[in-house]
Amino acid sequence: MKDLRLGLFLVAVVFTLFGTTAIVSAATATTTISSQISAVISVFTTSGTVNVDVTPTGAGAQTIANDTVTVSTNDSSGYTLQLEENTASTDLVSGSNTIPHSAGSQTTPIVMAANTWGYAVAGVGGFNSSGYTPTSNAAISGTLKFAAVPGSGSPNTLKTTSGVASNDTTTVVYAVAANTSQPSGTYTNVVKYTATAN
Repeated sequence: MKDLRLGLFLVAVVFTLFGTTAIVSAATATTTISSQISAVISVFTTSGTVNVDVTPTGAGAQTIANDTVTVSTNDSSGYTLQLEENTASTDLVSGSNTIPHSAGSQTTPIVMAANTWGYAVAGVGGFNSSGYTPTSNAAISGTLKFAAVPGSGSPNTLKTTSGVASNDTTTVVYAVAANTSQPSGTYTNVVKYTATAN
């Protein structure tokens, strides 16, 4: 009996020294914090009205004026700025009289003809890279090219950016050319800029 007790004691000692039981004193876990920041964007123009007044001459006079479009967005992919008519009309209108739009397009703009109007953005599409200096009642430029503002629903892209923008500006130039055959009056048209986060 004494030998049996001694054997059990030795087994207990061995188990205590070499057993696999462990005491855990710490544990860890992780949590991911996720916050979706929505893209926001704003767009505004210089004043909401661009005055392109012309005193016509027999050969035709041209006035060029700028509109500055300013966009801000926190979208990390940037934004796209587009231009189109606000309605179906593409002419400047004064009562029953009109000044037709330029026959040019953004891809293929043309030198302005008398009694037409159009726009340009230097260096975009087929527009001249420079030279669109604001002028009043000057001779019609034989080199500067202009295009018609596209109809509502078919906008032209003026700019595409690739990052966050703060007060990023685009200068859009408008011009009207008229000779003395154009009836007097105040001619108007409303265009629309749309800035879309990419």
